[in-house]
Amino acid sequence: MTGIDCVFEGLRLIRQPGLRRYVIVPVLINVAIVTAILVYAFFMFDAWIDAIVAQLPDWASFLTWLIWPIAVLAAIIFLMYGFTLVANLIASPFNAVLSTRVEQQLVGSLDDIPEIVWWKVIPRAMGRELAKIFYFLPRLLGLLILTLIPVVNILAPILLLLFSAWMMAVEYTDYAADNNEVGFRDLRRRLAGTRVQSLLFGIFVYVLMAIPVLNLVLMPAAVAGGTVYWAKNLRA
Repeated sequence: MTGIDCVFEGLRLIRQPGLRRYVIVPVLINVAIVTAILVYAFFMFDAWIDAIVAQLPDWASFLTWLIWPIAVLAAIIFLMYGFTLVANLIASPFNAVLSTRVEQQLVGSLDDIPEIVWWKVIPRAMGRELAKIFYFLPRLLGLLILTLIPVVNILAPILLLLFSAWMMAVEYTDYAADNNEVGFRDLRRRLAGTRVQSLLFGIFVYVLMAIPVLNLVLMPAAVAGGTVYWAKNLRA
């Protein structure tokens, strides 16, 4: 299956009666996080603008008109990446269980499912999520710094888009990899072996993540799709 096929298969799977119940909690978490972030940004946006303007010297006051569009763009980037990181961290135990159920449905039987031991799942899943965050953030910061360097910054948007696609591919295939006791570095090696399809999967998820409302249910679909991608392309 291609990377894009896996996303559509993930959307289909989360509507299955046996898997639907594992989608509810992550969706509720997404709604709560999005609501909190939007409310906070709404009340603080003017204060942020005023603080930035106050730092400008008198001779640079004419740049005030540029601050609004730049601030809006920065806020959108912050919301997208901030939402993804925080929501994935909080929902990681539920996503790990969802990935387990999806993989069992794809390659095995749902009749003999071992009991979920939450006190084991929670620290393992959140620890793995923190490892991904520490992998992503330095690289993301480096790309953002590139946007400030003349000439080089011409390539920055393309590199940022490709990295975002890679980040989505790593993020949502890792639940299945972790469930199969495959190390984080080994997962990245396997994804690099199918780099084009991995990026197709990631960029499709990334684009869907930018669509309001749809992104609230995208996380479980991306987890299911990432598990499909793992089972069809990376598991062997």
